[in-house]
Order: sequence, then structure tokens, then C-alpha cells
Amino acid sequence: MSRRLTMVAALVRPTARALPWTVFTAGWALGLAVAAVPVVFSMDLPAVVLADLARVAALCGAVGTAFVLDDPARHTTGVPPVPRPLRQAVRAALVLPALAVWWAAVLGVLRAGADAEAWAASPVGALTVEAGALCALALALAAAAVRFTVRSVPGPAVSGAVTALPVLAGVLLPKRFALFVPPGAPRWDDAHVLWAGILAALLAVWLLCAREPYRRRLGALHGPALRGPALRGRRGGTG
Repeated sequence: MSRRLTMVAALVRPTARALPWTVFTAGWALGLAVAAVPVVFSMDLPAVVLADLARVAALCGAVGTAFVLDDPARHTTGVPPVPRPLRQAVRAALVLPALAVWWAAVLGVLRAGADAEAWAASPVGALTVEAGALCALALALAAAAVRFTVRSVPGPAVSGAVTALPVLAGVLLPKRFALFVPPGAPRWDDAHVLWAGILAALLAVWLLCAREPYRRRLGALHGPALRGPALRGRRGGTG
């Protein structure tokens, strides 16, 4: 355990420097701009519209989060001694506090532009679950791209998928499975049970995709033992 903690501590600073903070900031700034519409234009919006603004802002944040696993040096630095799950967990852990502060700011800006009655009808906790699921979608897709493709910078492709999938879900899902339900609708609670399940499933997908490929794990375990006899055999043959 102490060795693992030492490894994590050694990873924090270089990982923080390597993260694409500019891209994150762009997505988060766009989300804040969307949330600020009621404040900037002095509009009294109903809870339904406030919820939609929060969802658009959350999608902007998820698009920025899609770049969390981008590492242009992934295929040029050799095999790192740190397991991939730990590297990805450190990246996610570094971004998560900033993401939480950003979402709190989004809610604060929305609150500043809403009247008391509309804000009281806005279920902030349920909208936070939706935002978490969208960010988990970005993380899971990025991990899958790293695991199953040779992309070192999967962010652009993942951000496109993160944008498209919620739109497709809103258009194609039947009403009984609708996810983007207006506050106060009869299906609100059922929809957010689905959202919570989606969040848990996407985190599980990330954990599965974060694992090292089987052949790489096998090579790490048996590589030295296999290379040693082969090298001795070659030396014996040339001697």
C-alpha cells in the first residue's frame, strides 16, 4: 500500500502538467456562458427552461471532460512502470475537484438568474446526477478508445460521440424510457432512476476499459523470463 501511495504522489505533478486544461476550461466556460443567459438578459425563466439550460451546460462540461485521457506521448515513451488503471484514476482525480467547483458555479449562476419560485421547482440533485452521467459517459468512451484503438489523443472523437449520443437518446428513445424529462413530469422519478443506473454502468465500463490489455499484462509478467533463455540461446549459437 505504501508503495502504491508513493507511486501516486510521484504521478500527481507531472500528470497535472500534462492534462489539457485549456480544453477543459473552454468547455467549462461555454457551459457557464449558457447558464448565465437568464442573468445577462434579465429573463424570468420557468423551471423547465432552467433545467434545459443546466443540461446544455452539463453537456458542455462533458465535452471538455472527453479530453481527460489525451496523452500525445502515450506511444513514444515506452512501457510505463505505473499500471494504466492507476494512471487514469490519477487523471480523473485531478480533474474531478475542478469539475465539481465548475458545476457548483453553474448552479450558482442559474440560481442568480432565477426567481425564487422557479428555482424552488428546479430539482438540483437530480440535475447533478444527469451531469455526472454525462461526464461519466465521456470518461468511459475515452477509456474505451484508449483500450481498443491506437489513438493517443481520443478527445476529438470522444467529444463528438458525447455530443451526439444524448441528442440521439432524446430523439430515439420511446417515451417510457425518456431521459430528458421536464421537472414535475410524472416520469421524473423513474427517469432519474435510469440516470443513476446509467451513471453506475458507465463508471463500471470505465473500470473495465482502464485495465491493461491481457497480452500486455502477460508480457509484463513473463517478459523477462521469456527473454532471458532466448537471449542465452542466441549467445550460445553464435559462440
